[in-house]
Amino acid sequence: MGSNLANVQHHIFLTYCHEIVGIAMKWLVQQHFPKSAISEAQNFQKTLSDLPKKAYDLVVLDAEIGDSAHVLGTLEHIKSISPQTRILIFSELDETIYGPKYLAFGTNGFLAKNTDVSNIVLAIETALNGEVFQGEMIHSTAPSKQQPLKPSVFNELSRREFQIADLLIRGVPLTEIGREANLKETTVSTYKKRIFNKLGVNTLSDLIAVWKICR
Repeated sequence: MGSNLANVQHHIFLTYCHEIVGIAMKWLVQQHFPKSAISEAQNFQKTLSDLPKKAYDLVVLDAEIGDSAHVLGTLEHIKSISPQTRILIFSELDETIYGPKYLAFGTNGFLAKNTDVSNIVLAIETALNGEVFQGEMIHSTAPSKQQPLKPSVFNELSRREFQIADLLIRGVPLTEIGREANLKETTVSTYKKRIFNKLGVNTLSDLIAVWKICR
C-alpha cells in the first residue's frame, strides 16, 4: 500500500508515551512518507521545548503523553506558535466519545490506537492535505438538540456523583462540598475516588480537562 504523498517532503513531529509505539509509528511514516523529515518526543517537556524549533506540517499528538490538561494545553500551544500546523490525536480513548470533542479544538482527526495501518496512513494523508480525518466518528450518530446538556461521558455517574463532580470542577473544597451535600468529608473523598475511577482520570486537573472536552 502506497501513499499519494510518498514523494512529497513534509516535516512531521511524532509524540508517543511508549518507546515501542514510537518505533512503530516512525517506521510506518518512513515506509509510506519516505521523503518526509521526522522529529520525535517521548515526554511532555521535550514536546513543548522542541515544537517551536521548526514549522511542522503535522504533529501526531499522543493523548497519553501527559494528563488531559497537558494535552489540551499542548494543543493551544501548537495553535499559538504555528496556526497552520495540522494535528492528529493518537489515543486509547473511545473515538466515538472523544473524537468529536478533540475536533472541536481544531484538530485534523482522532486516531484510535487499536486501528489498522491503512487507517493511520489515510489519517496522516488526510491531515497533510489540510482535511479532517473522521474514522469511526463518521458512523456515530450526531447528538440530538433535545438531549440533556450533561456530557455523555458523565452519564456514567449517578445523580449524587454528578453533583459532587460538578462541585469539584468548580473548585469547591471537600469540606464545603460536604456541607453543601450534607455529607461527611470522608464520604465526599470516597465519592471523589469513585468518580475518578468511573471516568478513568487520576487527578482533578484530568477531571476538569475531560469536562472541557465533553461540554
